[in-house]
Amino acid sequence: MSIRVLHMADAHLGAPLTNFGTYAERRRAEQEAAFQRAIGVALAERVHVVLIAGDLFDTYRPDPHTVNLARRELTRLKEAGIKALAVPGTHDSLSYAGSVYRRESLPFHHFFVEPTFAEPITLEIEGVKVSIYGIAYDREGSKGGWSTLERRHPDGIHIALAHAACRFNPQWPIAPDDLPFLEEDLGRLGMNYVALGHYHNRRLFHAGGRVVGAYSGSLEARDWTEPGERHVLLVEWEAAGAPPAVQAIAVQTRMVDSVAVDVSGLSEADDLVRMVAAACPPESLWRVTLTGEPEVVPDPQAIASELEPTHGHVLVSDETTLVTSHRIRERCEEETVRGEFFRRLVDQRANAVDDRGRAVADRAIKLGLRVFG
Repeated sequence: MSIRVLHMADAHLGAPLTNFGTYAERRRAEQEAAFQRAIGVALAERVHVVLIAGDLFDTYRPDPHTVNLARRELTRLKEAGIKALAVPGTHDSLSYAGSVYRRESLPFHHFFVEPTFAEPITLEIEGVKVSIYGIAYDREGSKGGWSTLERRHPDGIHIALAHAACRFNPQWPIAPDDLPFLEEDLGRLGMNYVALGHYHNRRLFHAGGRVVGAYSGSLEARDWTEPGERHVLLVEWEAAGAPPAVQAIAVQTRMVDSVAVDVSGLSEADDLVRMVAAACPPESLWRVTLTGEPEVVPDPQAIASELEPTHGHVLVSDETTLVTSHRIRERCEEETVRGEFFRRLVDQRANAVDDRGRAVADRAIKLGLRVFG
């Protein structure tokens, strides 16, 4: 016997992704491909159930193309005999009168619409009862929502499905309608697994030496706070009383990543471009921080533009300092107005009381070099 469930969340289909600039349209296509790949994993792994833990769509009113994409992919599951169960999230909430889930018919086996954990949907899989509890919270009806989760019978496998916010720091202010919970709470819920959505980076929760729940994370990074591989989770039970085995399967089209590039000593703009290109394999989208002490004033936008044909979207920030460069030393030795300008900035930087003061002086020095040469 093997009961196999695929857990995914936070697809955010239809997101504008404007933070990726001119790459946004291609990024949206990559996001759609990641969702299609997630459905492909469910088919290839021959799972019994797919659980979607909220924010399938980025908005409660996605465009027709996005709705049709979701419908096509969910239909693939239905035709393969795989049951898809889902809850709404914060972005595609049912609380809006014009919610897509009120207007469109999507081929879910079940879509949870109650604002509390009511009666579960019970499936017979490989001779075992699998009970799935879901909650579609709203601002009023779901206050204290976790208190409504109650195991309805002792036998079988029990799974909770929720779009909820773990309070990793007890002091975090989380609104009641975000279904806040503490990490240690999950082990006390009486569930065999809690499939979570809302936070976009994968995280597994353990209690008593076993996995009790997880955030599967987003399918494709929406911004630079979601670095590395993006996953769906294959959750498998060999027996009803056994702990689940959880396998993360990467589905992203293109990862986002970050790197610091030391450009000390470089004196030509072309050298900066080559150094950054060498540090950034084009298979990923890169956030680059320039560090060190070059002999040339970096132009982040120019570097990003040069790399765009091969690397797509590159975000470059400049944290270099030129205060010890040969150019600044030469300027400071001049008995000119320009020399006095740079001497004062170098002194200001040396006497700065914190990093912010030094950063302001560094920016002024670079601006001075651009203006005065």
